Amino acid sequence: MSLGRLAFGLLAPALLGMSLVGCDTTGQSMMPLAGASAGTVAFQRIDGLPEPQFRRLVQNLSDEASTRRIAVVSREGAAQYRVRGYAAEQIRGKHTVIAWVWDVYDANQQRVTRLGGEEEADNHQRGWGAADDQVLRRIAHEGMDQLASFLVAPPDRVPAPLALPPPPAPAASTVMAATAHTGDIVALAVAQ
Repeated sequence: MSLGRLAFGLLAPALLGMSLVGCDTTGQSMMPLAGASAGTVAFQRIDGLPEPQFRRLVQNLSDEASTRRIAVVSREGAAQYRVRGYAAEQIRGKHTVIAWVWDVYDANQQRVTRLGGEEEADNHQRGWGAADDQVLRRIAHEGMDQLASFLVAPPDRVPAPLALPPPPAPAASTVMAATAHTGDIVALAVAQ
């Protein structure tokens, strides 16, 4: 037995164990169950998707939320967080990628986080036709993973952009000038 095979034989069980950390027996990542105790969520809207893909994504989101015990309420209901989503299809060479972003707002309508990602279609469709059930399930799965992580430890709010300091007062420099009539030299302060 070579030294390389022996090293691999010893490391393989450890590497396999580390790769399975955080997965259940179905291979899906195990997120802490955010549950209703972390707050309720309402999806205000998801713009950009054609109606058929929108309906399938909503069903997938519902399934994923149920799996993670995330309390999703109707958009008319009272919710601690509201989500506004956006999706766009992008054709990159011979592949279609569906990019998505979810902005999460608190009860004061302040954005507290932005979630997002991209899913490349495995099929040979182009445009929105590429957003098949697999792609939409992956978007729902990844989105709910990110949302569950946020709900476990939400920040108070996204920090506001830093205010720019006021510009410094213009520095004055002294310029020597000669008067035309008398030839006297006069000092003038000129702003730069």
